[in-house]
Amino acid sequence: MPSAILNLIRSDKRIQWLLFGGFFIQLITAITAIGTSSADQHFQIIEFSLHQLGEPSGASYVWEISNFVRPTLQVYLFSGFHLALNSIGVTDPYTQLTILRILLGIMMFGVFNLLAFHYFKYEPKRILIYVLLLLNFSWVLPYTRTLYCSEMVSSLFFFGTLLLYDIRKDRAPSFLFLLLIGFLLSLAFYFRFQIGFAMAGFGIWVLMEKKYLHLIPIAIGFAAGIAINVYLDYGFYKEFVFTPYTYFYANINAGRADQFGTSSFTRYIGLILLTAPAPLFSIIFFYYGIKTFFKKYRNPVFLGTVIFIVAHSLVGHKEERFMFPILNVMPLIIGWSIPGLEQYYEGTKQWIRKFLKGLLVFTIGLNVLLLLVLTMVPYSQTIQFSYLLKNRFRGEEVTINCVGQSPFTTPNGSPMMFYKNGAKNITIQKLGGIDSVRTLGANNKYIAATYNDIKENKALFDSLGYKPVMHSSDFLWGLNEFLDSKKINTINEIWVLYKKD
Repeated sequence: MPSAILNLIRSDKRIQWLLFGGFFIQLITAITAIGTSSADQHFQIIEFSLHQLGEPSGASYVWEISNFVRPTLQVYLFSGFHLALNSIGVTDPYTQLTILRILLGIMMFGVFNLLAFHYFKYEPKRILIYVLLLLNFSWVLPYTRTLYCSEMVSSLFFFGTLLLYDIRKDRAPSFLFLLLIGFLLSLAFYFRFQIGFAMAGFGIWVLMEKKYLHLIPIAIGFAAGIAINVYLDYGFYKEFVFTPYTYFYANINAGRADQFGTSSFTRYIGLILLTAPAPLFSIIFFYYGIKTFFKKYRNPVFLGTVIFIVAHSLVGHKEERFMFPILNVMPLIIGWSIPGLEQYYEGTKQWIRKFLKGLLVFTIGLNVLLLLVLTMVPYSQTIQFSYLLKNRFRGEEVTINCVGQSPFTTPNGSPMMFYKNGAKNITIQKLGGIDSVRTLGANNKYIAATYNDIKENKALFDSLGYKPVMHSSDFLWGLNEFLDSKKINTINEIWVLYKKD
């Protein structure tokens, strides 16, 4: 770490406490954030890994494996991680993924905080403190940094590589160093092809900086990384494929992505307004961010992020997770925007100042509430419930009857074998429907279901002698009961375990 950054940390207790508090939140979130943010994160990495290792897997249930569209670099890394932990006796799937989340969270915490220090170490200290507050305590950011998904791992490698290059670019970097930069960029690309939009911004910035001689070794390193990944994909699929092409052809040319739905150009703007940080003050930040871009467009983080957002907005199929790669640099963009906002605040009318203060207080309160909820309540309630079942029936052979979905499958029935392989003592028996509960014999003591599967028939379970003994989240179950009482749509996949008296 450069001495200027170390001296900055040592000289200010506020910064030390911010980093300590941010690290604590990151660690707690990594421990509690059981599960995944999307089915793709689980099936296209973890289940693909089981398939690669010859273990029972659910890989065949997703279309990507037969269409050769998934780059396999991340699958290989997970397979190595899985085998390494197995070799030292850590075989529980939930424990393995907790360790992975902790390691990933620490790495991302380090890289994105270093990025903040690098770009703000010579700015007024109050601006750096604002950036660190936003980076470490914005409600959704610690959670995103725990995700072993293509979006976040590509973000880690891209922005980490950008930081490494920016530190050394004016110090006569060696040919080997530039080869390494290109190679690392190729890894970021193969983790998530769409990070190429941000790389376009990186390339434009290198040209703006007139580092023309850097481009050839970077390109050679990038090409070497591509060649290695083509070989890895061959090892997985057992035939030579160029996954960037197969991915583009299947999703864009053949229109597979659009089959999952399309959205308007403005969808990602709404997401940014919800996450950077919590609304509603984020609207002010967004406006000043746009104004600031025309002054800071030569900054690689700013330029890459804007190109990434605009390019994604032009694609029809949109999902919130597609914006994950740039969420952790939004605090930097806000930081560059704050001086303009401060200048406006100082020169505006008194009633506008009061309005902005009230908006800020509301945003801070909402952000703290959302941060606490997301830190303490796992996002993936189905996987959380399967974890609770495993712990409750540890070492005990048990049959659980399920109304609708199983806690070891997705809602459409795709099996999450990685978790089920770690709970072989639990037998799942699917019921034909809610009326099948009436025909269960005396030995069928346990029934599992989601709130939405049984909310119209909860009284039936009580009449048959079944009592709730466990929820995936008591808080969310209670929230669903409240929403249901107000005739408001309830949250999906909130689970209950019933036991017969």
